[in-house]
Amino acid sequence: MSDGGLIIFLVGTIVAGVVLMITAMNNRRRIREMEHRERLAMIERGVSPSPETNPAAFEAAVGFSEPDKSETARSQRYRTAGVMLIGVGFGLIFVIGAAAGAPGVGWGIGGAWISLGAASLLNYWLMSRRTENGRTHWSPPPARRPEPPANTTP
Repeated sequence: MSDGGLIIFLVGTIVAGVVLMITAMNNRRRIREMEHRERLAMIERGVSPSPETNPAAFEAAVGFSEPDKSETARSQRYRTAGVMLIGVGFGLIFVIGAAAGAPGVGWGIGGAWISLGAASLLNYWLMSRRTENGRTHWSPPPARRPEPPANTTP
């Protein structure tokens, strides 16, 4: 493929990607607008929208949702990134050491990637320990008896 053909291919791919992204964003905007109009129409008619339309927001408002879900997901990403970086480090050690015939260079570059992976795994471990220590479960508030009326007779 010539340089001109490659440039046309790349520009065409980028333009197609941008058009596809704009179309998807426009479609999502229309869907959200229809949901909003439906909710407003229900409210105007006096019908209360059900909480099932947005269960996550309903559970967060009531207090049922687990507050540290995002924290757990974030720590899981650090674990995944750590394992991947360690794998890339060992791969670089093997490839550079075998291809270049310089094991010392392979260990230097690969070792740097392995240390980044180890740091990510350490971060995962610290985050998971923090969420275990601070974990609380929802419990209903204690029932209180109503206060008796004050004695107002003279």
